[in-house]
Amino acid sequence: MPEAPDFEPYVSLGRIETGPTTDLYRARHSMLSSEVWIKVLREHVPLSSPFAARLEREGQLLSRLDHVNVIHIIDCVRRAPRLWLVLEAVDGWSLSDVQSELRRAPSSTAEARKRSGRSLPLGVLDARGVAALGLQIARALAHTHEAGILHGAVWPQHIIVSKAGRCKLSGYSLAQPFERQRDAAAIEADPGAFEPAYASPEQLREEPLDERSDLFSLGAVLYELCAGHRPFQGSGDGSARPVRRDVLEPLAARNPDVSPELERILQRCLEKQKERRFDSAGQLVRALTHVLGAEALADLEPMVARALGGAGLPVPSAAPSPRTHADELRQRAAARGLRQSLTLLFVVSAVLLIGGALLHAWLDADDGGPRKASNVTGAQERAFLLVVAEPWAHVFVDGQKRETTPFATPIELAAGLHHVRLEHPSAPPERREIELRAGERVLLDVRMQIQHTRRDAGAPDAGSPSP
Repeated sequence: MPEAPDFEPYVSLGRIETGPTTDLYRARHSMLSSEVWIKVLREHVPLSSPFAARLEREGQLLSRLDHVNVIHIIDCVRRAPRLWLVLEAVDGWSLSDVQSELRRAPSSTAEARKRSGRSLPLGVLDARGVAALGLQIARALAHTHEAGILHGAVWPQHIIVSKAGRCKLSGYSLAQPFERQRDAAAIEADPGAFEPAYASPEQLREEPLDERSDLFSLGAVLYELCAGHRPFQGSGDGSARPVRRDVLEPLAARNPDVSPELERILQRCLEKQKERRFDSAGQLVRALTHVLGAEALADLEPMVARALGGAGLPVPSAAPSPRTHADELRQRAAARGLRQSLTLLFVVSAVLLIGGALLHAWLDADDGGPRKASNVTGAQERAFLLVVAEPWAHVFVDGQKRETTPFATPIELAAGLHHVRLEHPSAPPERREIELRAGERVLLDVRMQIQHTRRDAGAPDAGSPSP
């Protein structure tokens, strides 16, 4: 057995995994006893090779990032003939390991799901846990893109999930600043450097990439967690044909736990034309936050941990993640803010309801009789529509102006089919038909096609919020 490399002042505790050009070791600081991961160039790879340059670039890009959901770099060491990165260690699994465990889950897990009344098939995670996991990685991508970096490899093996439910995005070896294209020669020479099953259509066609390519890859990962199989089953052959040809299987047919809203979000991430996807990771963050509602303001990690535990993975039973005093203060502040927001929303809603009732009575009296019964719908038949428009738009529902974006409180509507029209002075109207189910919360995200710019064209009517 070859002798472990010398990572002084770190002492190797053993190799975790090996790849074509790098190995990953677990190590401990000789004085501080803190554990780290060390990603080291393999012994046969020379420091003059493009793979060494790529590992060094990975360290440089990680040093530009500082986010709770991005793997943290501690050091980059070049000590001939070796080169390595010192990374934070995460007590958990890669998402590819999680998927493998899901696929071979024991029958006891299925029995436990039956006893709990859950009808989830084996091989999938709880949908709200998937949304919480996706929200953490979407935040990591938003931070990465804001730093001017395209990740380029959002694959399961590059998403690390701790046993407490915290998600970390890693695998920045293929990342590039937006102004540079990927190093196609280095990728082709490294057999482990490309995963066509999660690549966007433009990535497979070797076209110029932007942040929407990363969103496609994340959508493919989340879809697989919800469905138990990849969105485009034939895309593993390395060609773009299956992505162009295949149609997504409806998630509800495979996993009844997936809400229509979450399914629409994943469908939009997986649009074949990048122009039809979310424009940014920030938009995806807002959409997933809307799906989770008030839970998105709390700690997402227990939601992910519960989903892993429900799938049979060994997570601490109901154990909270380690928290500092600062974490507790932030949590209490968030809870206070949520209570104050809900109280204000209740007061405003009560005032609007009373005002609406008075106006309704006045209109009835003015019309000489009751208004149409179709306008009076029980609370159990209501649904909610939130509209996000870039840069902004007046929102008309069934011919009536309701709001001007941005607005925080969803529009309350009767369940059924509604015609939505968005208007901006410098763009043609955008029209949508929305089918709402009772109790459903739907997010409509539209980009207005601005045709020209005038100094005063972007201002909404007086009294409307600024975009």
